[in-house]
Amino acid sequence: MQLIDNLTVVTMDQQRRILADAAIVIDQDRIVAVESAGELREQYPDAERIDAAGMVAIPGLIDTHAHADQSLLRGLGDQMHWIPFIDDIIVPYLAERDPADGVLANALSIMEMIRSGTTCFVSPNVDPRDDYESLTDTIGQLGIRAILGRFTMPQEGPDSSETAISVVSSAAEVMQRWDGTQGGLVTMWYGLDVPRRSGDTDHPEFYKAVADEARASGHGIVYHFCSEIEDSDYIDDHYGIRPAEWSRDNHALGPNVLLINGCWVTPLEIKILADTGTHLAHSPVANMKMATGILPVTEVLEGGVNVSLGTDGALNNNTFDMFAEMKTACLLQNATQKNAAALTAQTALEMATINGARAIGREDDLGSLVAGKLADIVLIDVRRPNTYPVHDVLSNLVFATNSTNVHSVFIGGRRVLENGRVVGMDESALLARAQERAEIVRSKLGFVTSNTWQTK
Repeated sequence: MQLIDNLTVVTMDQQRRILADAAIVIDQDRIVAVESAGELREQYPDAERIDAAGMVAIPGLIDTHAHADQSLLRGLGDQMHWIPFIDDIIVPYLAERDPADGVLANALSIMEMIRSGTTCFVSPNVDPRDDYESLTDTIGQLGIRAILGRFTMPQEGPDSSETAISVVSSAAEVMQRWDGTQGGLVTMWYGLDVPRRSGDTDHPEFYKAVADEARASGHGIVYHFCSEIEDSDYIDDHYGIRPAEWSRDNHALGPNVLLINGCWVTPLEIKILADTGTHLAHSPVANMKMATGILPVTEVLEGGVNVSLGTDGALNNNTFDMFAEMKTACLLQNATQKNAAALTAQTALEMATINGARAIGREDDLGSLVAGKLADIVLIDVRRPNTYPVHDVLSNLVFATNSTNVHSVFIGGRRVLENGRVVGMDESALLARAQERAEIVRSKLGFVTSNTWQTK
């Protein structure tokens, strides 16, 4: 049993309590109590005491859109819009990628996530050709929670119920093999392939088969939705309906579905998403960087849709820093709405924690620091020039904190980051290997940076 002492605790509970001079008691992987420090010291005198004087505890951040396999390409997708980005970078990379490089990229991404307070992430398009054994071993070694959206595509050729069921059944076998492994850290979802551009084919029976299997097995579904003006217009022009109508008609909405981006969503679509209980992941930094569009967050939230936050990835963000994502989400809405209070720090923190837990169907276990939930806890050292003085702890968390303030991270009660260092990881060796392999990949594929300045 552990007692984390001398804290300010931002609980994110139903009352949104912020507790000063508090403590958190952990027993194995669960939170036992979150109350005043003096009271808990008396109740649990034999607990291992961790002095966290001057720190703020928040729930682990949940990144609901993180392409963790792309970090070896960091800096190679700058100044690119969606279509050349997909065709010129992503497609050739995946076609030639060594599965070991995919695992290495994930390890690098996860290390960055943990160092910036992320305890759970959704990787929406995990390649079926990846080395799942090594990938899940890496997840278990580093101790993070990962939702792997195994990319599931229809078979080429005519669409039929029999063919669709066969394809999805084959995918389900892989899902069942890896779901729940590494002590429950790994969760498998369907990364659904949907039409987004000219030349994409239509497979209604396949979408229905995925929906039926996911519902029966309790798995989630994740896919990019209404992300760019091109894919939004394509659905509108090709089918004569809006993307949310297409998704609804093809069994691709519901409480177990997480949509990514939604930059061009309309009021009609907001109502459809709300009525179906579908969740939406907002990635403001990547959306701005790639000029893909702006999700009207306040309208979507007011319409009753659960909105979480995601970074997208190291290739087109170019970080996995959820603190930067929270701040940017606020600034983007405030600037575009010409209202300095359009999106508040409180709402941004909700999106990164409890809304994220709700989006992945884990609200009962994650997203807030209350007794009975899993002990996913981030300790923020605010005794730094960038976060002092503290007048408003929420303001400092969202608008001033960055990854350098993250002191310790607990996931399921296991301390995976201590004093800013990932536990059990030879960071120098991993970084050296990542640089070596990244240079080989860049040379092999002929990728170049957008930098026009000479490096000598």
